[in-house]
Amino acid sequence: MRVSHDQLERSLSSKLKTAYLIAGDEPLLVIEAADQVRAAVRKAGVDERLIFDVAAGFDWDSWYMTTRSLGLFASRRLIELRLASPKLGAEGGAAIAEFVKDPGDDVLLVQVGEWGKPMESLSWVEAIDHAGMVVPIRPMPISDQPRWIEARARKLGVELTDDAQMELVALVEGNLLAAHQELFKLSLLVPGQKIDAMALVDLVADSARFDVFGLFDAVIAGRGDRVRKVLAGLRAEGTDAPTLCAFLISQVIALAGADELRQSGARLQSYWPTVRVFGPKQSTYERALGRDWPQRLREAAQIDLVCKGRAAGLPWVSLERWLLRCSLPASKVARFAA
Repeated sequence: MRVSHDQLERSLSSKLKTAYLIAGDEPLLVIEAADQVRAAVRKAGVDERLIFDVAAGFDWDSWYMTTRSLGLFASRRLIELRLASPKLGAEGGAAIAEFVKDPGDDVLLVQVGEWGKPMESLSWVEAIDHAGMVVPIRPMPISDQPRWIEARARKLGVELTDDAQMELVALVEGNLLAAHQELFKLSLLVPGQKIDAMALVDLVADSARFDVFGLFDAVIAGRGDRVRKVLAGLRAEGTDAPTLCAFLISQVIALAGADELRQSGARLQSYWPTVRVFGPKQSTYERALGRDWPQRLREAAQIDLVCKGRAAGLPWVSLERWLLRCSLPASKVARFAA
């Protein structure tokens, strides 16, 4: 069974399904949909949760044995799988499909940060679609965002004029999570007041301008337009180019090491903490592997010299071109050759 994000709450008011798949690249909507499922499960009297973060090398045999064991505190459990990628391989797909066929009293909740046509034909997705519920969450068109912001603002007790809604859309550049955070902030700062565009600009931080972490997030996401904009913002704020370059190189070192380990067949779970990559960031970085990070790291030595004034070139131009190469698949890097 497939339902939209807007239909999920109503669907959960009836009998619980055996499995739920929440998939999409709108983090706020994915989080909220998963929270709705958890709330419905708790309401049904299920208190025990088992949470598994699934990345390359995940032990599916161990997972299957664990989920087949009896619960410690209750006969019914919520079993959560947080996937780094929908491509689970034959073993992972078979494990989920087999579990869904006979879940016992347990409820399975699967989350993954993407949704697309190829996913629909995956065996484990079809199994959940048949026995449970699939909630695909697609990017929200810019044209729909003012209406979404208006509804979210009303829910939080914030009143925005039409021009303020459009201004907020521009400020957060379609980032629904940032929009929600800013609206929540407004509900605390100016409760009950009508806010126009001018007041909004004074009250809301420009979420379109990120820090150095946001810059590398844009690189990982493959968004060249965002890379250019954030880099220009950092330059305008007087960011020190050598310091920025050092941070960027540290992230590329982490990815280059992961690329080489993966090619050797090694598992990455124990590697990421050694390069200070933790939590959800690990799955985000793993989705960016395969861009020839070792080559990007070799290029970084020259970029570092330019940023420090020890080699000819313009630091910010060199950084931009290098980051654009970093943001592209290896097959498309030639057009940005140094």
